Amino acid sequence: MKKKNVVKFSAGVVLGLATLMTSLQAQALGECGLSCCLAGANSSGVTLAENFGLAVMYEYSDMETILNGTNEVSPDAVIDANWMSGMMYSVPTKMTMEKLSFIGAKPLNERWSLIGIAPLLRNNMDMRMRNGAGMTMNMTMEEIAGLGDVTVLAFYTAYTDAPIKPTERLTFGFGIKAPTGKNDERSANGNLVHAMMQLGSGSWDGLLTMNYMRAYYPIVFQANAFYHLTTEGDEGYEFGDQFGLDLIARYSATNYVNLGMELNMIKTQKDEDHDGQYSRPTMSMVDNTDYTGLTSISLSPSIQYRIPDTTGSVELKYQHPVYQDVNGYQQVLDGRWLVTGSVAW
Repeated sequence: MKKKNVVKFSAGVVLGLATLMTSLQAQALGECGLSCCLAGANSSGVTLAENFGLAVMYEYSDMETILNGTNEVSPDAVIDANWMSGMMYSVPTKMTMEKLSFIGAKPLNERWSLIGIAPLLRNNMDMRMRNGAGMTMNMTMEEIAGLGDVTVLAFYTAYTDAPIKPTERLTFGFGIKAPTGKNDERSANGNLVHAMMQLGSGSWDGLLTMNYMRAYYPIVFQANAFYHLTTEGDEGYEFGDQFGLDLIARYSATNYVNLGMELNMIKTQKDEDHDGQYSRPTMSMVDNTDYTGLTSISLSPSIQYRIPDTTGSVELKYQHPVYQDVNGYQQVLDGRWLVTGSVAW
């Protein structure tokens, strides 16, 4: 089944894979998390492949800005507000998160299809620390990289007005995220690495998604909604539930080039550390569950190239936050590059 709309994020596939396999760091849920992958799968046409669909998605997230609510603050200001004499306190100054996701789709019949997502993860974090004597120094965490949590979903096409090149389509999906990624990585001093930097969450989570497409060719509109219902992980940490909404418009500028613009919204609830293993609120900004949960809105322009005489395509997208509101002090997204290649048989 050939589709016009295709993909959301991976051009540096070989480079990304080589780098990701050699190191150590990751995002368990992150701001974008699974909603990016599912929105990409829906818009790419991979979920509507006739026999099998495959997408490879690479995302690179850059974070430096620290917010208190909606106000930008400096790392030193956060340290000044939280440091106590005789105690160490650390704040991230720069974080980069990379994810390479392999997405496969297998149709079961005209209505049902199965989707599998396997991510490889890599994160880096630079930090500023003030020790008990009041001396401030910069440091870099060791990388953490490897396999993240694998996701499996079932998609059901509730309505479509045509099997090929429909003008209207409504699809629902549900699934589970399995705890395949490690969530007990420790630093050199024996402490558990920050929960947000672990490769997985250690939890079995439920996922719900909906996609609606309406075409007025050469313009196509889509709406993706996503809900991630989290549970407590085996180490006692529970990430907050996440809701995502994407409003997408795509214009076929030529036979092979599509231009797109998206409005992306993410809202996450606060995390809970039931056993207190990851929480060090008096020592680290990122180990304080009071500093979790956010609302983020982004604009994302994109360009997509459909490879002539094939069902393949490549897309480049840049996600730029226009509004972010966080609980407490949090380092937030400054920009995210998304590159995708996909093909359907």
